[in-house]
Parts: sequence; structure tokens; C-alpha cells
Amino acid sequence: MSDEETPNTEPSTSETTNEAGSSATGVTDDDNQCQSTSVANPNSGALEVAEDKAAATDEYIRLRVITSDMTNEVHFRVKAATALVRLKRSYCSKLGFQVDELRFVFDGHRITDEDTPKSLGMINDDVIEIYQERTGGM
Repeated sequence: MSDEETPNTEPSTSETTNEAGSSATGVTDDDNQCQSTSVANPNSGALEVAEDKAAATDEYIRLRVITSDMTNEVHFRVKAATALVRLKRSYCSKLGFQVDELRFVFDGHRITDEDTPKSLGMINDDVIEIYQERTGGM
């Protein structure tokens, strides 16, 4: 083999080592591992919980409101902690109904004015069904 074909077998490093085998910076690989673990913020878990609480209060949920005969569908974007009475009033005012003329149902249960998407366990694109209120019966 000629000189051009011989591969370079010397490893290239950016650090120089002294006679004792430690790096020029005075930090060994074991020290680097300890430093990387000690750099982690011990309060990071507490900070994440606070951020989760802040995100939960401002979290928006997209809901679909559909009539029982599937002829009309309206999409709402509401905060998870907002009472659903606001959604009910908004829907009725847009379609010309009184709130007491319609029944709003989620997962087979009637939605009360105090219910919130969070209290009902709603997620994005959940469906609220609308039925006409019926009084009396036979």
C-alpha cells in the first residue's frame, strides 16, 4: 500500500490528557456524569405542576352541538372551567329558541346550568345532543 492509501488510525480528540489520564480540564468522565445529574433543577417537578394548573384553567375545548335529527351542527370553543349555561344561551339565541325549550344532553345525561366541560370529563370534539323539551306524557 502506498502512503495515500493508508488510513489514518490516530484518534482525534479535542481534549488533551496529562500523564495521570485525566483530561486537561481536570474533569473525568465520571465527574461529567455527576455534573449532568447535579445540574437538573430539583424544583422542576413543582414548577411543572404549577404550569399544568395554569394551563388547565386556560384550556379550551372544542364541542359539537348536534340536533337529534342530525340536521344542524354548531361548533363551540369554550374554556374547560366555564359553565355550560353560556353555551346553552348562545346556541338558543343563534337559532331563535328559549333555553327552557331545549334539552342539552351529553353521554345520555342532561346538562345542568352549573356543569362545566371539565366536570363532565369532556374532550375535544365531544358531542352535545339537542332535544326538544317535552312536558306531560303518555
